[in-house]
Amino acid sequence: MTMEYKKILLLIFLLTLFGIDNVSGQRFSRRRRRPQRRPRTQRVEQERLSQRDTRLKNEVEFKLTYDFSIQAIPSKLKFIAPIPQTIPLRQEISEIQYSPEPARLFEQNGVKYAEFAFTRPPSQLRLQINVKATLFRYDLATAKKKQNEVEPNAPDLRPFLKNEKFIEKSHPQIKKIAESIPDANQIKLVRQIYDYVAHYMNYVYSTQEAGALGALRKKEGACTDYCDLFVALCRARDIPARVVKGYISESLDVPQHAWAEVYLEKYGWVPFDLTYGDVEQSSIRNERFENLRPIYVYLTHTRNDEVLDKAILMTGYSVGDVQVNLSVEFK
Repeated sequence: MTMEYKKILLLIFLLTLFGIDNVSGQRFSRRRRRPQRRPRTQRVEQERLSQRDTRLKNEVEFKLTYDFSIQAIPSKLKFIAPIPQTIPLRQEISEIQYSPEPARLFEQNGVKYAEFAFTRPPSQLRLQINVKATLFRYDLATAKKKQNEVEPNAPDLRPFLKNEKFIEKSHPQIKKIAESIPDANQIKLVRQIYDYVAHYMNYVYSTQEAGALGALRKKEGACTDYCDLFVALCRARDIPARVVKGYISESLDVPQHAWAEVYLEKYGWVPFDLTYGDVEQSSIRNERFENLRPIYVYLTHTRNDEVLDKAILMTGYSVGDVQVNLSVEFK
């Protein structure tokens, strides 16, 4: 073997050893390619499923801050806010502090309100409500265990079967979808409606409420839109249902939230969170249909609230209006 040939072999060996492409001159890797990981959302959901929240109750403190910007010049300003109240099996309110104190507290249609009155208010005004509460886990799984604690006499369910603004149960498009869902016992029928909405809808945050019909046509929306469609479909199948609004204690972005309740013959009112169930994995959706965490603060179950439609009342104003911004902070 000639010396020149040996040099060529040595050069080829060195090129191979250091991973240099003899054509392009670029380095290449000989390390084994890592297997592709599941998308992060799927991994997180699977981890949450494997570490399910088994707490039966949750002690919380939170602060509601209403900031008013008053462009008018009113002599008097009245403002009404819904406030949480103790609800058996759902939540226990141990303390509420107001700054300033409300002029009165009152209840209507099962919802509690605080009314505040201001005389010659400044252009910038702040109202704060501090709440201490215990939230209890309540869901279908819990209701099945507490069957004997349900009131034997059903309440007046007619308001929760009607056609109303945002819950267009009688619209032909809503009725057509509802009638296409196969007959089953009450819980299985609710489950089929739940699956339909979770599969059909795509979550998009929005402050504009589209209602059930708008959600059906757009195929997207926020938590209230999911609930409106779900409730409308339930009512179209003669199942009493309602939209519940309140707060959730574990939210990185927006604590304000909406979920639904269905009146089941054996168990009474049972909550379901439609956006919480909007996941790809059927195993997680199965879990979430029956199990909810103790993070829900109940405020109102009245979708079209006549009291809150008149939440702001001014007398003696000359021009302008009042804007109110609500922020919710859990400690």
